[in-house]
Amino acid sequence: MIMSCSDKKKEGEDKIFIPDPRTDHGMSRSHEDTIAVMDLANHFLATLKEKDIEGALDLLYEIDSTDVRPLSNQRRNELRKTLSAFPIEEYTIDQITLFSENDSEIRYTTKMFNDSIESDFPGITRGSLHPYRINNQWYLTIQEQKIEREY
Repeated sequence: MIMSCSDKKKEGEDKIFIPDPRTDHGMSRSHEDTIAVMDLANHFLATLKEKDIEGALDLLYEIDSTDVRPLSNQRRNELRKTLSAFPIEEYTIDQITLFSENDSEIRYTTKMFNDSIESDFPGITRGSLHPYRINNQWYLTIQEQKIEREY
């Protein structure tokens, strides 16, 4: 009896790659871009870990088209309340996705207290930062929270 192995599929052979429609294929991306946004995210999260909320807020910007400006006082106050409510003991950067110069995302996970503290509350939060590249310079933003209500 002769058997052929040619009918066996290689692992992953039947997977179809569908590109994300958000990806700007004309945008140049480099190792330096990845390092730049990683450094921004690490600096922001390390500053929060040191409980320097004001320093972390200084690292964030508001961007309207190509107009880059520091956070408004109103936005700064909103974020100060949120960031103060979730202290950071540890953090990890989970994913960096550079879709385009004005649509990129850094996902991260934070731990609010160390493992020696017993709690029924897991103390894990997840968040995202949204870097923008304007004139080859990366700026860090946080999107406003959207609250959906059902009536």
